[in-house]
Amino acid sequence: MLPRSLRSDEKAYYVRYQKLHKDNFVDANTYKTHPWIALDMETKDRLHIEKSYIYNPKTSREFLQERFPNKEIPENFETRIRAFITLPVYTLKYRTLLEIRNQFENTDDIDKLELPKQLAEDLKRTIEYRNSQMQMDVSEAME
Repeated sequence: MLPRSLRSDEKAYYVRYQKLHKDNFVDANTYKTHPWIALDMETKDRLHIEKSYIYNPKTSREFLQERFPNKEIPENFETRIRAFITLPVYTLKYRTLLEIRNQFENTDDIDKLELPKQLAEDLKRTIEYRNSQMQMDVSEAME
């Protein structure tokens, strides 16, 4: 798994950070107003950061007050906060669609498969979404 960390800045542009390998980390300063997302580099699937698709950073004080509600936290206390990137848990149907999707570059051949109509449409949507994410990635690289 090769997740990529992205931070959406105040103008909703994505800022690409380094490629992360298993058990690695990136040390980054961020702000409460800068949400983060993570994507798998190969499949463009969204990953979870702290059990959510969108990670909204908190101040050190807010983070510690949630974890230790009975402790007094100094006003200007700052410390690093770890945010873990994990795979989301999907339904068996959706996970299967993702695996099948990875065998196709586009939707042209889906109708040749002997699939129920609804399943074929779901598969086409997952392929189209993945391809739109890849297009966005290519256009970002050109900038």
